[in-house]
Amino acid sequence: MTTLGNGHHLSLAVHTIKGARPGPRMVLFGGIHGDEPMGSETVRRLVESIDPEQLSGTVTAVPVANPYSYESGTRHTPQDGLNLNRIFPGDRRGSLTEQLAAVLIEILDGADHFIDFHSGGTHPTVEYAYIHRAGAEMSRAYGCTLLYHHEAYEGSATGWALENGIACMVSELGGGGQRTGAYLDRGVAGGLNVLRTLGMLTGEPTPPPADQYVVTTLSVLRPTVGGALLSEFPTTSLLDEIDKDTVLGRVVDPHTFETLETITAPYQPTVLVLTREPFTRVWPGDYGFMVADGATRRQDLPS
Repeated sequence: MTTLGNGHHLSLAVHTIKGARPGPRMVLFGGIHGDEPMGSETVRRLVESIDPEQLSGTVTAVPVANPYSYESGTRHTPQDGLNLNRIFPGDRRGSLTEQLAAVLIEILDGADHFIDFHSGGTHPTVEYAYIHRAGAEMSRAYGCTLLYHHEAYEGSATGWALENGIACMVSELGGGGQRTGAYLDRGVAGGLNVLRTLGMLTGEPTPPPADQYVVTTLSVLRPTVGGALLSEFPTTSLLDEIDKDTVLGRVVDPHTFETLETITAPYQPTVLVLTREPFTRVWPGDYGFMVADGATRRQDLPS
């Protein structure tokens, strides 16, 4: 793809599974953000779970979409400080991240379906999936209880795909080193169920959970100061409904023990979508919590 100043020739590993019968083309990305390795491992396990003899069409998988970000465990590419998921379609003659985006677009171009696997970062754990009109059946089949309907972020891989007629979904499962095995199992099972729902994989698909619902408002609660974030709601509390103004966590100065900031639930009810264990380090602007407005809860997509 390109050569760096240290002499390393950077390339992307691309795995292709060709089915025994013709059919659609599915593209899988993991590791767009390097601090979300759960996505990369989910893609690896999913690829190894697909039997080509049972497949109609083609699955193309890029498990590590941003290798240097993956190596450094950072959300942004360390060489140029850019967020890969905000600069698609990229530029073949641009900086490292821009070139990565351009090459990933070449892989994604012409696909029928696309799943982008994300998770919480180094400390947070998250549990939901995005749902868009083009690909809604994929999101429902993936099996998350909470689905978030939102316009794709400008410059994201999903945004480019939707603009170019590709049905999409984004998985946000796990992270923070918590309940890792369970979230990996859910990601693989969900991905296989999506393929069955699309008719790409043999077998009867599992119906969506009976309690599945869609929300239209989701907020990131970011601390404005750094220190020790003491969470009142561990990862076992994900998807709990919480009363407005309930204290979610406090940022404490680890030197003086002073409470620097208190983070509270903004909605009635507030649905907890991303949280942290009882103690984690935090920096200003980090993902502290993510919450949905339970009042926007609905069964169908808005008209």
